[in-house]
Amino acid sequence: RYGNDFECAVSEDACEDASQYIGAKALVDMEPSIICHLCDGLDLPDDAYPVTQDDQEEQIVEEENTVSNYQQPKDTSAYPENAISLPTQVLSYLAAAGACVTDDKYWCALEKSACPVGSTFVSAKKLETEYADTPVIQCLDQAASLPMGQCTLPVDKGVCTGNKSNCGGCYETAGKCFEPNNGACTLEATESQDGNLNFAVFGLCIDPKDESVGQCLWDRNECPPTDVWVTPHVWLENTPDVEDFCTCDKVLTGACRYGNDIVCAVSADACEDDSLYIGAKALFDMNSSLTCRLCDDLNLPNNASPVPQ
Repeated sequence: RYGNDFECAVSEDACEDASQYIGAKALVDMEPSIICHLCDGLDLPDDAYPVTQDDQEEQIVEEENTVSNYQQPKDTSAYPENAISLPTQVLSYLAAAGACVTDDKYWCALEKSACPVGSTFVSAKKLETEYADTPVIQCLDQAASLPMGQCTLPVDKGVCTGNKSNCGGCYETAGKCFEPNNGACTLEATESQDGNLNFAVFGLCIDPKDESVGQCLWDRNECPPTDVWVTPHVWLENTPDVEDFCTCDKVLTGACRYGNDIVCAVSADACEDDSLYIGAKALFDMNSSLTCRLCDDLNLPNNASPVPQ
């Protein structure tokens, strides 16, 4: 990558020192994705071989008489150190809230879909640059206290969450299955009248090739279509330890990219139109040293419940 120009390359060794090399997998995972191929379609005949006939015969004889001395490559990460160079100026490693604004009121919100009719969504980036001297600027630090929604159908047992795609019942009906901005639900843990702690939980995105690998994400749109999306009501039945719950401190988020600035965000709806949104999975795969999460550590006690008591 040279500024706004892209040139396909097989490795970072094909690039100038002043450029940014983006690995093949990270390039595909970008939104919008960019696909670079090594060559055009070949249209090979059925009798084509990947080696010459002479080489193939020699290879067969060699395999019969000797053990191959081919050494497997060392186990390295998919993206070598410094292969991806994201901007060094990071505004926040936690998802920042924006605001829904009218002429005389404002509400803090994580994305524009949470804004009431008649209001305008202002991103966290715009709050910082254009609302620094107004009361609205305090929304930047209030993501943790924002109201969450609640799944309303019996199958979900009333769990608090941020998006209807985390409600299993919403996949079974076209009717009402999710109540946004429920006053009983917040992102981080709050104490109920009986002393219990209530908190929001989120969906789990699992790689079907390795079911032990999964990420907690804000909503279904952040999970690749080739992966499996597991809603909280499913994994809660098999996860007795609160430390393994998909709580906000474990939820990976994406980010809005403004030139050299990165602002963690839950979705593209949290970004300004002139920014580039990088999805949670793509951001995580690009550079493990830059991780955006929904909130800080919760340190929940064992009696904490994701359902308002």
